Amino acid sequence: MKAVGMTSQLVEIELGTTMHFWVPTESIHPNNKLSNKPPVLFVHGFVANGIMTWLFQILSLSSDFAVYVPDLLFFGDSVTTCPERSTSIQAECLAKGMMKLGVEKFSVVGLSYGGMVGFKLAQMYPHMVE
Repeated sequence: MKAVGMTSQLVEIELGTTMHFWVPTESIHPNNKLSNKPPVLFVHGFVANGIMTWLFQILSLSSDFAVYVPDLLFFGDSVTTCPERSTSIQAECLAKGMMKLGVEKFSVVGLSYGGMVGFKLAQMYPHMVE
């Protein structure tokens, strides 16, 4: 991932909830200068994590897009103490995570469960999802 300009980042969404994202390396510098490339959020399905699901798309698209790849809660390195299990909590945490990463508007690509989370994200945060 580092060879294509991606860096692993843990984002504290709120106390007890941390989401793991792969982000464009330039977005985590102290001046937090975001790329001029259009941002795209790739949301994985109910099996595996973000990298395992989207590896080939990341390799193909990272030169033209600012690619963000999270691990949904309860997958990969994303954890929470919140007892709720729903697409709404996943969408809320993705929106908060992207805001904390400095991304206010983006496109969403979702696979299976990730597609349902993406639809919920667009429904709950229409100002963020293109």
